[in-house]
Amino acid sequence: MLLLYSVELHLPADKLPGYYAQIIKGIADIVTLIDRHKTLLFVSSAADADAIETFVQHYKVNCERGLWLQLDDDWTINERTFTDYGLITREGNRFIDVALTAVVTISGDAPESELEQALQQTDEHTLAQQTKDGRRLLAVDRHHIELLEGIARAYHCHAEPLQLAPETL
Repeated sequence: MLLLYSVELHLPADKLPGYYAQIIKGIADIVTLIDRHKTLLFVSSAADADAIETFVQHYKVNCERGLWLQLDDDWTINERTFTDYGLITREGNRFIDVALTAVVTISGDAPESELEQALQQTDEHTLAQQTKDGRRLLAVDRHHIELLEGIARAYHCHAEPLQLAPETL
């Protein structure tokens, strides 16, 4: 998992396609773009996002900043719900919007734990999942954290949200 910043460019409607290409070329000259999806640009730092916003002011382009989590290839996504909370770029990279989602770890270390049953119950709420170091990581709608914690308790397991954002935007 990699925490990334995004800058969405709100381009003027009356411009030709070459206008956008010119802006993207200029941005690529000043920062390293991790990926992009239409007018949504992904960068690795707040400083890079600031640089993009400063650069596009010259073109009178409004921006909206976000924070996204890039999921590694070993995450399994739920095809039914993933794109409600995230996106897959043309390069095949998968991102979830941190403003809408949370990553919860579920583990069952106690002898009475019923981890598999707990995971079956959480399946319908899971956007993507990964097994790492003997625990299951679940990407979910952030409003479902308490629900997953309750499911985990019912099956004598432990659920805990991971802290993804060390700083605020």
